[in-house]
Formats: sequence, structure tokens, C-alpha cells
Amino acid sequence: MVVWPGSKTAAYVKTPPEIKINPNGVDVGVSEVWRIDDGTQSTMHGKIRETDVPKVQVIPDGEFFVLRRGVYEIRLSNEVSIPQNAMALIFPRSTLNRLGVIVSTTGVVDSGYSGFATQTLIVPIQTIRIHRNEKWFQLVFMDAEASGTYAGHWQNEKPA
Repeated sequence: MVVWPGSKTAAYVKTPPEIKINPNGVDVGVSEVWRIDDGTQSTMHGKIRETDVPKVQVIPDGEFFVLRRGVYEIRLSNEVSIPQNAMALIFPRSTLNRLGVIVSTTGVVDSGYSGFATQTLIVPIQTIRIHRNEKWFQLVFMDAEASGTYAGHWQNEKPA
């Protein structure tokens, strides 16, 4: 496994908004936050991807996203395009972990994917306030020998 330098990864992450280039990836922010209600029942079967209690978009309260205890779908603010010779992983910035927020297992982004990837964030503490321009995740690319390219349900996904 060879992890790409952040400067090489940055070539596949559209800007604006601004990204932060690190030695082994790039930090990205978020464009949308959606709360998934505790009573939600979700279905995934073939092409069906639905929730019976609709997700509710969280609008920043001034300069901050205010997230209360619960589960959230987070959409990255930058469109990514993964080349065929690579794959990507989405990691939470360690600051989120240090502040008591949990991100679901790392998101895998397949070769050939293009779009605005998402991640799940779990807030087990009472409240966290995150500035709307803060970088929440680090995107890491690595070499891959793909047998094809991604052509799944979420290809070319865009913000709502």
C-alpha cells in the first residue's frame, strides 16, 4: 500500500472551497449536514436507498453547525474524482475524536468514483459546535490495482 502525498491527492479534489494539503492527504470541509432521527428505519435493497423518517438538514446557526447528540450524514464540500489507479479513504480529523465525536468506520471511495462523498458522524456528547469553514475530514489516496471503475448508485452524486 502506497499512500499518495497530499500534493498529488490535491490534484483530484476540486476547489473552491479551499483545502488544506497535508503530507499524506488533504483536509476538507463539509457542505451539508443532515440529522438522521433516532426513530428512523432505513431500507437498502438493490437500487432502493430510503429512510422512512426523512433526514433533516442542519443549517448553520450563524457561523456554526450545532450538532446535538445523534447521528448525522455529512457531505464533503469538495467534489472528488478518483483515478483508476487509486482508491481513497475518508478519515475524521483527530480533533473530532479528541472532542468526543465519533465518525463511523472510514469511508472507502472506489477507483473511478466522482462526486461529493459522504460520511457518518455520531455525536455521543450533548452538543458540539463546529465552524462552517472548519476542516472535518482528511481524504487519503493510495495506489490501487482496480479490476474496473465504480459505477454504483452514488456515482456523480451532488449536493441536495
